[in-house]
Amino acid sequence: MKKTGSRILLVILLILAVAGFLYLMNYLFDHTEVVPGIFSGAAREQVFGRVEAGSEATIAAQDRAFARIAMFIFSTIVAMQFVAFAVAVAVVAGIRRSGDAVKLRLKQLENADIFFDVPLYIGLFGTISGFLVMVFSTQSSLVIAYSSTLIGIILSLILRLGLLYPLRRKLLCSGGDEK
Repeated sequence: MKKTGSRILLVILLILAVAGFLYLMNYLFDHTEVVPGIFSGAAREQVFGRVEAGSEATIAAQDRAFARIAMFIFSTIVAMQFVAFAVAVAVVAGIRRSGDAVKLRLKQLENADIFFDVPLYIGLFGTISGFLVMVFSTQSSLVIAYSSTLIGIILSLILRLGLLYPLRRKLLCSGGDEK
C-alpha cells in the first residue's frame, strides 16, 4: 500500500510541476518582453487594408498570437521531456532497489533501455513540430526545433551516463556476489 501511495503522490507532484511550468511560461509571455521576443519575429504594424489601431487584424497582433502558440508548443515539449526523464529515473530507481538477482536486474536494465531514449524522441518530435510552425514564424520554429533537440540530447546523455552506466557497472562488478 505504501508503494501505491508514494507513486500516486509522485504522479500528482509531476502533474503539478508540469502545470506550474506551463503557467510560468504563460505568465512570462504576458508580463515580459523577453519571452514573446524569443518566439516572434520583428513586430510589424502594417496591415492589409484599413484597420483601426490596436485591432486584432494587425500583423503585429497576429505575430503575437503565433508567438504564443509557438511558446505553448515549446513549453509542452520541454515539459514532456522532463516527465520522460522523471519516469526513466523512477524505473532505474525501482530496478536499483529491487532485491532480484544480478542477472535479472541486468536484463531489466536492458529491457528498460527505451526509457533512456524517450527524451531524445520527444526532442525529435519537437524538431518536426518546429518545422510545421515555420509556416507562421521562422524564428520561433528554429527556437522550437533546435532547443527541443538539444534538451532531448542532454537529458538522454544524463540518463545514460549518470544513471544507466553506473548501475550496470555496479551490477557487473558485483557479478554473483549479490543476491
